[in-house]
Amino acid sequence: MQCLREGKLTLILANFAVLHARKGLALGMSELPSRPRHFASDNYSGICPEAWTALKEANRGHDVSCGNGAWTQKASDLLRDVFKTDCEVFFVFNGTAANSPSLASLSQSYHSVLCHELAHIETAECGAPEFFANGSKILLLPGANGKVPTTDVLHAVLKRSDIHCPKPRMLSLTQATEVGTVYSIAEFHPLNETAQRLGLKVHMDGARFANAVAALDVTP
Repeated sequence: MQCLREGKLTLILANFAVLHARKGLALGMSELPSRPRHFASDNYSGICPEAWTALKEANRGHDVSCGNGAWTQKASDLLRDVFKTDCEVFFVFNGTAANSPSLASLSQSYHSVLCHELAHIETAECGAPEFFANGSKILLLPGANGKVPTTDVLHAVLKRSDIHCPKPRMLSLTQATEVGTVYSIAEFHPLNETAQRLGLKVHMDGARFANAVAALDVTP
């Protein structure tokens, strides 16, 4: 029944488009009402003109597929240049598809991930991070302005060491945070040093990383 309902819905939408086409109406952006800008998510806006132009250019002609083509190599090299790091680059669909395998690559089922109670991996990705990270538990930390205090990281790691406690393995920082604040360089360094001293890996959720870089006027 579900497939039948989906099939009927597709047919109705298709007929709707044909009906308007016959009336000479284009079902495009020109027919949509003007809406104010909304900054809740970058998904609310259309693609920027520069990216659209680049996509059109890349779409011309033929190239090797499955990540082995010249365009993938060029994009990967540009990312390495921006971050000044010789690294592997993996292109994924969205933020959840980036965070989940990142956490999974560094944790096991008996591990835990420390993050702020308003962190993106806690509030906006359902159970995907824990599901794909082999069942690693997300442990929430408080903190003013959406930021994790260094003292809370230390307390979370040292408060339990028994066999029934998921072992802290990673510190995840959302930059910029869910409330629009950013970790300054002076705030990040103590967190990073504490994490390293405690044997934690540091994961940075960078959905708004470019905004943070611009706000701080720094390089990645």
